[in-house]
Amino acid sequence: MINAIKYYYDLNISEIKQIDDDYVFDNYILKKYYKELNINLYYHLINKGIYLHKIIYNRENKYVTMIDNIPFILLKIDKKNIVNLDLIEHYNFQLSNFDYPNWATLWSIKIDYYEKNIDNIKDEIIKKSFQYFIGMTENAITLFKSLNLSNHLFLCHQRFNYDYEFYDPFNILIDYKMRDYAEYIKREFYICDKHYDDLIDKLLNNYHYNDIMLFFIRMLYPTAFFDAYDSFLKKERINYEFYYKRNDYEQYLKIIYKKIRQKYNIIEIEWLK
Repeated sequence: MINAIKYYYDLNISEIKQIDDDYVFDNYILKKYYKELNINLYYHLINKGIYLHKIIYNRENKYVTMIDNIPFILLKIDKKNIVNLDLIEHYNFQLSNFDYPNWATLWSIKIDYYEKNIDNIKDEIIKKSFQYFIGMTENAITLFKSLNLSNHLFLCHQRFNYDYEFYDPFNILIDYKMRDYAEYIKREFYICDKHYDDLIDKLLNNYHYNDIMLFFIRMLYPTAFFDAYDSFLKKERINYEFYYKRNDYEQYLKIIYKKIRQKYNIIEIEWLK
């Protein structure tokens, strides 16, 4: 990989560290290319003064580089932050003139796709927990459809797997701000065994009904399960924490649900009562 980086990017390096599919060296990250980049959005954000890791073009003036028939992109990192709730709370880049994301439609399409493919899944843990997590997703869809949304949209993130991905242009998207809160909390729960029991109190005191519900809906959505399903399809290592911690996570959801119902009259979900 060192020789390939020198050839395509004219960079001389002596050491390189592999993290999953990524290669980290100096102030650079060579990432496996999974997601198509909205290049217009990238430059729009850069021109607005929003920091994102810089995309480095290769010797062919392309940002996607094929190495051993695998697509990669190279990012230069000039800014690093430890990702925490304080950073997420103050990452308030509000954006306009973008379509509102309809989680209900997106998740319904996802359910249909996974249901069609479940018979081809040979992983027993994914198969036997499938209906449980599909049921959670259907509850989330029902709650989302009950909202009359006019919330502002913000610059958000697809995932919070690693701190260096916070400013990764391939990890950003336009969504409701509560997405970042919920996805970060889920990461901390499954990976770090952290519980932010006081967060919902803070949200209830500082945000309106729609925001609270978007947070709870996103907490209901089983990101970890669907990521595991995708990992199986891509023949990658599977993280089974979604299964081993499902009872603890259900108790976590019950606490959040109870706190919300103390303030708002929301749709009843029997298994969370």
